[in-house]
Amino acid sequence: MLARNASGARGMTLIEIMIVVFILGLIATVVAVNVGGVSEDAKIKAAKLDLHNFENALDIYMLRKGTYPSTAEGLQALYSEGILKGSLKKDPWGRDYVYLYPGQRNPKGYDVYSYGPGGQGDPSGFIYAD
Repeated sequence: MLARNASGARGMTLIEIMIVVFILGLIATVVAVNVGGVSEDAKIKAAKLDLHNFENALDIYMLRKGTYPSTAEGLQALYSEGILKGSLKKDPWGRDYVYLYPGQRNPKGYDVYSYGPGGQGDPSGFIYAD
């Protein structure tokens, strides 16, 4: 595929140059995705999925016990009762999920949420399952 020019030197054809540029672009894309990590949108979706799972587990807890766990018992009660397996998860930003019973947002029930990407100081960014 190497072509010879008038002086006899070998050079790369246009196709070979295009293939090299494509491969370099592909490598740059893979590196950028791996270095950039998971997008905020993906983290928010993961947090909402976790929150839905907590809500389902809290409903099972309510059916078994006739009440929700207290704020002091927290989400750990779901693991202690064997409703959820493993250990208490953290949100995608590495913080604990928040559980309140009775809730501030839902005084007749509970609140379960993540502080979201902004943390505790940004209530507008709190993430709920709904």
